[in-house]
Order: sequence, then C-alpha cells, then structure tokens
Amino acid sequence: MKKLLPVLFCLIFLQSRATIYPVSVLNFQFSPSSLNVVVGDVIHFEWAAGGHTTSSSSVPAGAATWDALINSLTTTFDYTVTVPGSYSYFCKIHGALVMSGSFVATGVMPVTLSAFNINTKNNRPFLTWTTQSEMNADYFSIRKSLNGKDFKEIGKVTATGNSAIKKNYSFSDETIVPGINYVYYALAMIDKDGKTQLSPIKLYKNKNASPKLIISLSPNPISGMGHLMLQFNADKAGLMIAKMVDMQGKVILKRELSGVRGVNNAHIHLGDVPAGIYTIYFSLDNISESYRVVRN
Repeated sequence: MKKLLPVLFCLIFLQSRATIYPVSVLNFQFSPSSLNVVVGDVIHFEWAAGGHTTSSSSVPAGAATWDALINSLTTTFDYTVTVPGSYSYFCKIHGALVMSGSFVATGVMPVTLSAFNINTKNNRPFLTWTTQSEMNADYFSIRKSLNGKDFKEIGKVTATGNSAIKKNYSFSDETIVPGINYVYYALAMIDKDGKTQLSPIKLYKNKNASPKLIISLSPNPISGMGHLMLQFNADKAGLMIAKMVDMQGKVILKRELSGVRGVNNAHIHLGDVPAGIYTIYFSLDNISESYRVVRN
C-alpha cells in the first residue's frame, strides 16, 4: 500500500489542475469550434472581431446553461465544466446555422496522458503519446476528422493496463488523402469498464498537399435568404478577402472573413444582390482562387 501512495498522490495532483481552453470569437465562427475537455476545465471565450453571443443550446442533465455577450465591450466569458457529456452552443445574433460550436467533457480517469504529438514519418502523419501512469486501461482509440468536429475511429492501440512508469505509444495514419491540407486527430482512452476519456484535439498540416484555399461552397445556386456557406484553409490567422463580381466586371460585394490556422467556417450574406451569374474571387496569404456562383 505504501508503494501505491506516491502514484495515487501524483494522479490526484496532476488531475486536480484545471486546463483553460481559449476559444476565439471571430466574425461567423468560434475557433476552435470543437474541443475535448475534462470535468473541472474552463472554456475561455475571448472576443476577436464583430458582435456576438455565446449561448448554450444543449447541455447534459445537471449542467449550467449560459448566455453571454461577446463584443468589444464585453470581451471574455468563462464557463467551468462540472458535468460530463456533450455541450453545444451558438451565437444568437448570427444563428446556429452560421455560427456554432461544441465540446465534449469526460470524467477524470486514472490514466495520465503526459504528451501527445503528431509529426511526419514516411510522408504520413505519425502520432506519438506518453502515459505517465495507467490503471485499469484497456486501449487507445485513434480518431480523425477533416473539419475538427466530426471524428471517426481509424485504429486502436492496446494499452499497458496498469503501470506506474512512463509508457510510450505510436500510430501511423496510412489513410491520409494527398489533397487534404489539414487533418485533426484525438485519442480516446478506454478503460476495462468501458469508461472513456478524450485527449485534446491536435491539428496536422499535410505538407505534401498542394496549397488550396476554398474547400467547399454551398449552396450553388444560391436562393432564399442568400447565405453562401463556405469552408477554407488558412496557414495562419488573418483575413481572407472575398470579392463578388458581375458579368460586366463590376464589384458587387466585398467581404473580409476572419480565419485561423486550419479549417475555417464562414458565410457570405448576399442580401439584396440581384439574380444572376457572378464570380467570387478569394485571396489569402498569396493564394488566390475564383469560383462561379449563381444567385436565383
């Protein structure tokens, strides 16, 4: 029993320190828009541009809801996670379809993850992680996402099970698509009772992919309220310029869209732009692309 006390003390000490997760509130997006956290952690919303709210839309039973302004006058809001489960939130000003985010909270488990990194090996993402200690651990589920929100399991690695010393693990992703610029990864630590704890989400830059700015534009044709939704890549934080030009070459609309490193979600509101065929020119970090769109 005496030999176990230092290990248990170490576990309690490491897991009692809450992690603060910053979430930037930009024009039309929360960044990052998805997080994995542990009960006791703090979500720190911080204003970057525009006028917004952060308002809960779905929380687990027993968890506190929230509704806070985030703008140039009220620049921060902190939410402390007290209940495990899935949380969703949105901006009331721009609506859930345009601006939303989520995080998953898991309870503390007796597996201490002290490192989780992603590098490139043989032109593939190579994940490495280290556990400081393990108790009743079963396996690690490696999960992957192309948008930072929707994760799928791509492999499993068996855990040591019970250990009071450092254990190193690795996994190579052989399924990466050459044309994808950014990929998100996370680990799920599963114990022998089926309980799960999620790691922080890690972003990987695929250096073998050709530079690409726009990932998707929809809908096209554009109808109804005239909202054009888009996803775009960014190698660093900055503003993407979008210019909408008619068939005569006249600039009809110009927007600046805030972006952060990785995959970004944004939208362009066409407002009273008349029906017709247009070209939208996008530019960011010396990358320029153009796309033909139809406004019904």
